[in-house]
Amino acid sequence: MKKFKNMLLLSLCGIVFLTFACGSSSETSEKSSSGGSSSNKEKFSYTVDKSYAGDYGIGYYIEGVVTNKTDKDYSYVQIEFICYDKDGNNLGTAIDNTNNLLGNQTWKYKAMFMGSDGKEVDHCDYHETTSW
Repeated sequence: MKKFKNMLLLSLCGIVFLTFACGSSSETSEKSSSGGSSSNKEKFSYTVDKSYAGDYGIGYYIEGVVTNKTDKDYSYVQIEFICYDKDGNNLGTAIDNTNNLLGNQTWKYKAMFMGSDGKEVDHCDYHETTSW
């Protein structure tokens, strides 16, 4: 019975993951390492206001603002950063997401990296903003 419950839970988690990972109408903004807009076609801009290791070295956080530069309303928006140690090794990603970012609206994000001790993170680079 316990194995059945574990398999059921694992299957449910897999279905939820695939539902979000394979959204049929997903759109992605252009990548930008500067945060500024490189063209008028870009849907979002972002700022990084601060980044820091959490209390007691638990996690690493990146805070800033994402701006929807279009008139279009998005039901889901996610910002993602890749975090590196001092030797340039990829430690993992910091992400945050929101629902219902309306046209020309801003969103204060707090991307969180929980892959290892936050004090190991040397820096995080912007990777992408995903939306649908």
